[in-house]
Amino acid sequence: MKKPLLVHALLFATLLYLSNVPFAVAQLTKLKTSYSALTANMAAYWLAKENRLFEKHGLDVDVVLIESGTTTIQALVAGETQIAMGGGTVAVSSALAGADLISIASIESRLPYGLLAQKEIKTLEQLKGKRHAISRFGSIADLGSRLILQRFGLTPDKDITFLQIGGTSTRLAALSKRTVDSTILTPEFFLVAKKAGFTILVDPTQYQIDFPQLEVITTRSFVKSRPDVVTRYLRSIIEGIYLFKNDREASIRALTKYLRIDDRETLEEVYRIYYEIYQPIPYPSASGIQTQLTWMAERDPRAKNAKPEQFIDGSFLREIEKSGFVAKLYQK
Repeated sequence: MKKPLLVHALLFATLLYLSNVPFAVAQLTKLKTSYSALTANMAAYWLAKENRLFEKHGLDVDVVLIESGTTTIQALVAGETQIAMGGGTVAVSSALAGADLISIASIESRLPYGLLAQKEIKTLEQLKGKRHAISRFGSIADLGSRLILQRFGLTPDKDITFLQIGGTSTRLAALSKRTVDSTILTPEFFLVAKKAGFTILVDPTQYQIDFPQLEVITTRSFVKSRPDVVTRYLRSIIEGIYLFKNDREASIRALTKYLRIDDRETLEEVYRIYYEIYQPIPYPSASGIQTQLTWMAERDPRAKNAKPEQFIDGSFLREIEKSGFVAKLYQK
């Protein structure tokens, strides 16, 4: 009689333990995800990974770095990944062409770029007749440059010549070799460039241009088939944003590790900028998508009649907010 009683007691204790664990290890759902670049806007994602927030919300996340927007989208469409963190430009253009894609959150819904130039260039007016570096035509660096220059009164291609140079490090090298006169860079890199003596003509605090800079992208079919997984993933990211806003040292450690920048002054400034940019609930930005559609309409007739709402789904975040999850986080 004693042995059955002992078995029942152990079983009861086990069930009691599991009932107090959000998701036991055996229950973790595998999820293949990607992110697109080693840039500071990924900090909330890195914090979620470093602090096992995905596991806390029941996910066993396989994280892959894919440094190409096109390849990121191809992986999603092929089912090689289920959720991606990447620029909205390729996602919107692919969805416009018929791809089964949707943005479920906007981590960074504005352009974050600084416009920097050679040391002797002190004003925007002095950029006239000069050479400006982008990665390639049609890229975010291309569109971002055009939007920023236009905002400050310059006409791209007329006042300034665009050259396809390459990625961030390549553009910085071109600037150092004086192959080009200016470029745009995200905060962590333009702050390093500033320390090297280059002129910062415009920084992100001087303008607000809504843009789908960093989106959480998935497929409509995945959203429909695994809404629970989508919710858990977004809860993890929201908690990563909360951690960023409330633990400066953990955030700077993550930025140091992934960006491989150990300049404390630069990292403090990067932290300050993204503290302001990050929103507690990263709703998809219709205005950001509209910025892109307006630009695309100049070349693609399909974009003229397209509406931002075709490319976004904020229902998961609305449900998460309604549940009180975010309010509880910020009440801690």
